[in-house]
Amino acid sequence: MPSVLSPSYSFTDIPRLTRALQRGEDGAYAWLHARWSSRINRYCFAVAAGDDALAADIAQSVWLRVVRHMRPLKDESALWNWLARAARHAAIDLNRRKRRYLGLLSRFADVWMHPFKADGAHDSTISPDDALLAALDASLQVLTGEERDLITRRYFSADSLETIALRHSLTVRAVEGRLARLRKRLRTLIAQELNSAN
Repeated sequence: MPSVLSPSYSFTDIPRLTRALQRGEDGAYAWLHARWSSRINRYCFAVAAGDDALAADIAQSVWLRVVRHMRPLKDESALWNWLARAARHAAIDLNRRKRRYLGLLSRFADVWMHPFKADGAHDSTISPDDALLAALDASLQVLTGEERDLITRRYFSADSLETIALRHSLTVRAVEGRLARLRKRLRTLIAQELNSAN
């Protein structure tokens, strides 16, 4: 019996990919996860203002929403917008007790709900997504190279604590301690950046 080759997917054919996701095809899910998990992790970390547990919960919620609620989309920009919106909704659902940061997110709510103009053209002004990621990037630049590497490897690339400890010649406990301090610092920096942009 000839082997059945799994279909290949591409960001140049988003309608096909999103239809496959909507049908629940495992190959489409695995393909997207392999290519965008780091990007989604990074975005969720920014939305969570450096709260690693919340960021992980948001990312998990995003992937669950992909499985349960994906619909056909026209292009890569529309797919990313759908995923980012899923992350923001998850953050709001999960973060209702943290009113201060929720307030920062809520300031952008109207733009988030309507990221495109009525004629379909994309607004050329900076989007709330861009503002949030710019705040994260600016905050990361305040850190040392080693500190940025710790954050990037743990929360964007999802490296294990053991792998990071080995790379930096630290104990796992030392890595956990540094990451805890860095998350707290980043939460403050991101909030300051978002406030200064308004």
